[in-house]
Amino acid sequence: MALVPCKECGTLNSENAEICLSCEFPIKGRSQKQLWRWVALGLALVFGLPFAVYSIDLLKAQLQPEASRPAGK
Repeated sequence: MALVPCKECGTLNSENAEICLSCEFPIKGRSQKQLWRWVALGLALVFGLPFAVYSIDLLKAQLQPEASRPAGK
């Protein structure tokens, strides 16, 4: 079994290890946690951005002076 240095901290780890035992940096490829973070960020933008825009528009409508509102409301 060969030892390989960690790309982050330089500690020698087994070539079969998936993460560094010292700093927990993934040795083999990208960790799955990174993928799920990007998926969560994408979903937050897709669903959160329209809600935020709607909320801002609603607040703007409430803050307008009474004189500038149309006469039926």
